[in-house]
Amino acid sequence: MGSCFAQEIRRALTSRQIACVPSYRNISFDPTQAIVDELPRQEHMNFYNTFTVRLQVEQMLGLWDQAHDDWWQVKKRAPWGPICFQDPYRRGIFAKSPQVLRKVIERINGEMRVGFDAATAFIFTFGMTEVFINKSSGKAAAQKPLYRGGGGMQETTLHVSGFQENYANVMATVDMVRQHKPDAPIILTVSPVALARTFQDMDVVTASTEGKSVLRAVLGQVCRERDNVHYLPSFELVTYGGLARSYREDLRHVKKSVAEEIVEQFFNAYFSPSQAPSRGN
Repeated sequence: MGSCFAQEIRRALTSRQIACVPSYRNISFDPTQAIVDELPRQEHMNFYNTFTVRLQVEQMLGLWDQAHDDWWQVKKRAPWGPICFQDPYRRGIFAKSPQVLRKVIERINGEMRVGFDAATAFIFTFGMTEVFINKSSGKAAAQKPLYRGGGGMQETTLHVSGFQENYANVMATVDMVRQHKPDAPIILTVSPVALARTFQDMDVVTASTEGKSVLRAVLGQVCRERDNVHYLPSFELVTYGGLARSYREDLRHVKKSVAEEIVEQFFNAYFSPSQAPSRGN
């Protein structure tokens, strides 16, 4: 679970015959009445920061129940017409009515819980520290305002989170997993995908570097304080490789071959020869 780099890790693991959950394509919905991120085209849902990852785990475990009227009404081109009801807490979830939206949310929660219960290990990827807080609930929204024609411009406020907040979020996430899966290894990593934009009054490269540094320090501290919690140095393996070697033409997203190398290093570090799938299987 995590940012777009988590999708790259998922693809690389899947190519090695490692089953990855949740199985997002099991989430059923009528495309004439709802839009659910990029499903069914892509087997992924993005959660970019420690706030949204924590909230998702709380929601799937039944520790936080989203209110029935906790949605944004927006004008957006959709198969059913120009009026949409949006889930603030997951990227790109729109529906024809609040009732349809509620059913979609319940199905997402259900599939997430099925995946959680089936999982034998957990990988969390965190990407940024800039978040937008929903004024009505105090929870972090899934995306920046107006993303994909959605709401949030009036409903949210920018919050630049620091070490203590992110540390508390990651620790809470780890402890929730531990309560249900005491022996499952937990892998934490910082996404090497840089910010495309910043909403602070500074250069985007500076903002991105600061955010990644905060997250890297947080994950290091959590790994020192919790047993069987490990840091996967994907951020370091990508950035130290240099722009030309590691990144695609946009200089943000990681080349598939580099993601494969990171997963290879992951297997070398954490899998015994009897556990690791052989190449070509």
